[in-house]
Amino acid sequence: MRKLLLLPAFALLVACGDRQDALATYTCPNGPSLVVAYSEEGARITFPSGRVEQLDITETENLYAKPGVVFDTRVFRTARLTDGDRSFNCDQMAG
Repeated sequence: MRKLLLLPAFALLVACGDRQDALATYTCPNGPSLVVAYSEEGARITFPSGRVEQLDITETENLYAKPGVVFDTRVFRTARLTDGDRSFNCDQMAG
């Protein structure tokens, strides 16, 4: 009987594990600090003001974009945020 109860619990854990996003925090001198959640759909950037941008994955690895916003993470622990006519270099915080 116990084995029958463990099977649904295990299936639930596996399903939840697939949905887990990777989080990263970036500081951008002369710009905003960002919290970025990466998933299979792309990158979700949260700004300190509460603004959220969902960027799609592009054909270029580690480059996320939508019209007006580009987030480039092709350099190790460094990113470039282009937001309209503004552009910032950002450093990923340890953690």
